[in-house]
Amino acid sequence: PMARNKHPEETVEKILMVSRRLFAEKGYEHTTIQDIVNALGMSKGAVYHHFQSKEEIYDRIYDEYYAALDPSPTSASLSGRTGREKLTSFLLHCLTDPEKVSLDRLRPDLERNPRLLVSMLRGMEDAVGMVLPLIEEGNADGSLCVARPRETAEAFLLLANLWLGLLPGTPEELMEKFRVLKDFCDGVGMPILDDEVLAALGRYVEQVSSGKPDPQP
Repeated sequence: PMARNKHPEETVEKILMVSRRLFAEKGYEHTTIQDIVNALGMSKGAVYHHFQSKEEIYDRIYDEYYAALDPSPTSASLSGRTGREKLTSFLLHCLTDPEKVSLDRLRPDLERNPRLLVSMLRGMEDAVGMVLPLIEEGNADGSLCVARPRETAEAFLLLANLWLGLLPGTPEELMEKFRVLKDFCDGVGMPILDDEVLAALGRYVEQVSSGKPDPQP
């Protein structure tokens, strides 16, 4: 009988690390499960034991990134004293963190990968759990005035991730959409998209869409 794998978490991390390298080198669409198997030197069965598909591997890479984030109001990683400042700081982190930018440059064509789109929608609830406490803190300290915090968090994340993320258009069109998103945020009492965030978004769009080498931290 085959020896049982005593360290499955190590195998999973190795699969994720090698897959991410191949996605970066070849592009997500041009990387096959067989490419991953060959690079790992494992059997295809060993990979399929942990992941059913390439989409599932990419999904886990993204999940692990977000699991490591701590945007709670008490987080020392968020600069700013008020809820509004912390929320703006969180947005800036998502637009400028080299690891996040690198992941977003690898994002597959979601029209051809509907499973990933469904997974992204399911993951939105986790993101609401990150943003909602900051909105509530801003309401409490007077830096925000949001009448419906949960619904506002959901609407903001849907617009930011799906409207901006999946239907970006040209960089110029994306910046116009961002300005509409800013109008939305200002209108609901959540003025968090300032000039610094706008500038960061411009750099982010350029890095993600240009195919340049990953930004160095």
